[in-house]
Amino acid sequence: MAHPIHSTREEWLQAFVAAARPQFEAATYALPGEIRVSIGFTSGGRRGKSIGECWSREASADRHFEIFLRPTLDSDSRIADVLTHELCHAAVGLENKHNATFKRCMKAVGLEGKATATTAGNAWHK
Repeated sequence: MAHPIHSTREEWLQAFVAAARPQFEAATYALPGEIRVSIGFTSGGRRGKSIGECWSREASADRHFEIFLRPTLDSDSRIADVLTHELCHAAVGLENKHNATFKRCMKAVGLEGKATATTAGNAWHK
């Protein structure tokens, strides 16, 4: 049996963030250095509809952006594209919500669809 590369989900998520940094930079959007990602319920709780949330660095004692991904996401690829969406929020600033600035970032890193419900497009997979 093969041993997993990462011993926890959070290690996998942080490795994804590290791997995404050059992609964001190539698209001219720098990710902040302080980002923490966890699997957990978003602010709406178990019954909430959000599948991911990026919280402001002001919400964290050590000034990290805190990203939460819903535990019901059931595939690595879906987790990765939802995380990419949340990383776009961290890159452009939460004040931009899903406006034109956010849309330019999401498209530049290969996400498609409505800004409030993105999925990975062909460009994201390259």
